[in-house]
This record gives sequence, structure tokens and C-alpha cells, in this order.
Amino acid sequence: MLYTNDEAYYEFINIHGELNCNKNPIIFGYGDELDNSYSEIEKLQDNHFLENIKSIKYHQTRNYRTLLKFIESGIYQVFVMGHSCGNSDRTLLNTLFEHNNCVSLKVYYRQFKNGSDDYSNLIRNISRNFNDKHKMRDIVVNWEDSLPLVPSKEVI
Repeated sequence: MLYTNDEAYYEFINIHGELNCNKNPIIFGYGDELDNSYSEIEKLQDNHFLENIKSIKYHQTRNYRTLLKFIESGIYQVFVMGHSCGNSDRTLLNTLFEHNNCVSLKVYYRQFKNGSDDYSNLIRNISRNFNDKHKMRDIVVNWEDSLPLVPSKEVI
């Protein structure tokens, strides 16, 4: 979702598509071009292996370009809600997280009934999306200043 200071203006970018929408088809696939295995796949010179690479699928719509225009337009904060931040979106997440305009990355973690949570696991996943670990340490909001997405009633 994109937003501005004008609360009346919101723009959603469904980067991975929408159900039942021919103009914005669902995009599933592999999205880690930063991994050495990706260059090995390209060297095979077989387009079939690139069929479900997200960066190629993103060219079906304007969504990726719209997202790039947004991150170039000024400073922003990333809020992670319900996303594993795993390697399947590594290239896109790296673009968002390491951009100079990204000033903060705040995780809304899952809290379990026993009081534990998955914050640390999410941060480990997020760390794999950074090549610049210094930037990661600078922008990721610590656990004490983060919140559960849905607080467990037993813990409150």
C-alpha cells in the first residue's frame, strides 16, 4: 500500500497480483536472484527454467514500476505484517530494505499463547534479505519497540 500525508489518498499495489483479475494475474514463483544458484539457472540457456521467476513475471503489469517510483519519491518505513520475509521474495525485499529512502523496518510479530513470539525468527529471515548488514542494524526496529500483530489475550 502506498500512502501520502493526505489521508484521503491511498494506493494499493498488489505486486503479486489479484484473484480473478486478468489485468493483474497472480504471480507465484522464485524471487531470489541474489543467490548464486540463480546465475547457474541462467547459464543453462533454457527459458523454461525462467518461466516462474518473479522478476520476469513482474513485467506483466505496471506494479513493480509503480513501486519503484514510490520508493524513489521520498523517505518511507516498511511495516512487516504476516510476511515471512523468506527467500522467495528476496530480490524485491532487498530492493525495498536497502534503498537509501528506507529509514525504518518495523516487524509486527506473531505472539503465541505461551508468551513466546516469532520476532527473532522473522529478524533472521529479514537478515538474509540484506547484503548491507550495517544498514540492517540501523533500520530494523528492536523487539522492545515492536508489537505483536494480534496480541495474545493470555499474555496481556
